[in-house]
Amino acid sequence: MKPTSLSLLDRLRAADPDASDWDRLHDVYLPLLRRWLGRVPGLGAEADDLAQEVFAVVAREIPRFDRRREGSFRAWLRCVAVNRVRTYQKRRRRFPIAGLDPSAGFLESLADPDGELAREWDREHDQFVFQKLLGIVRPDFAAATWEAFRRFALEGRPAAEVAAGLGQTENAVLQAKSRILRRLRAEAGDFLG
Repeated sequence: MKPTSLSLLDRLRAADPDASDWDRLHDVYLPLLRRWLGRVPGLGAEADDLAQEVFAVVAREIPRFDRRREGSFRAWLRCVAVNRVRTYQKRRRRFPIAGLDPSAGFLESLADPDGELAREWDREHDQFVFQKLLGIVRPDFAAATWEAFRRFALEGRPAAEVAAGLGQTENAVLQAKSRILRRLRAEAGDFLG
């Protein structure tokens, strides 16, 4: 297991971030951004290019990102995505005709932090990133430890039942959950919540 005292986001904000940290951020977020940008009416195939533009903005601006509350990063990323779509649309249409933008309502709803679409972004973000983080930390644990965690923490089975089914003690099941959650928190940092 690779211990880490800084979250991925903190490492990226450092003066000279490691390329593997950027790769990890890219691997975690690119599919989510592609999916969301693919929902923007009228955007079509440009969603992939815009997802890369979002990453360019993140790379440039992340040293100045300031986490002020739970969920700050996901809200910031959502705003960056909305703004990149708006900038793209302005570039694409030199003289936009008012009222003919099929994505206007979608973008306004996504930009509104209290809107249903923003809440859907938050829910989907957390689920998506959590699943990606599970995949990242999974190789760091023995199969028996992971299985105890999966059954107890993810499926919600009672510790005694999991212990009996795996031939472990209840304490081993509880420790598996604790160790993996600690590792997930260290890796996730500001991404979840």
